[in-house]
Amino acid sequence: MEKGIMSTKIKGHAKLPKTYRELCGLLMPRKIHDDTELEAAQEIMDALTVLPTRTSDQDDYFETLAELVEAYEEQAVKFTKRSGLETLKFLLTENNLTASDLSRLLGTDISLGYRILDGERNLTTKHIKKLAGHFHVGPEVFL
Repeated sequence: MEKGIMSTKIKGHAKLPKTYRELCGLLMPRKIHDDTELEAAQEIMDALTVLPTRTSDQDDYFETLAELVEAYEEQAVKFTKRSGLETLKFLLTENNLTASDLSRLLGTDISLGYRILDGERNLTTKHIKKLAGHFHVGPEVFL
């Protein structure tokens, strides 16, 4: 799988680790960045859900994954409710970046960032690809 995520193809709940440390060996709990990481977390959560009983470590691990999944899904909903320009402004604000920083990210003259944020200029396909790569989001959020 991508980005160093171990395949979690769990066959039966009997093989699920019982301690938090062992569960972390399947998938280290951390911020979810993409759908591949989301699917890995959900697969483990599904396996934990069907256990007849869970250890306290399994409960803690499950709750941690649930919080990470919820945060990722909330972020995805925020992006789908915004226009491309609103999403760009949101990402810049969240990353403490200015219009000048935007210009540098795009590799253009300093005024372009301001004109894009003021709605005077649109993002090009090249700009969208650069921004999607920089912010680790799908290009569709800028459309």
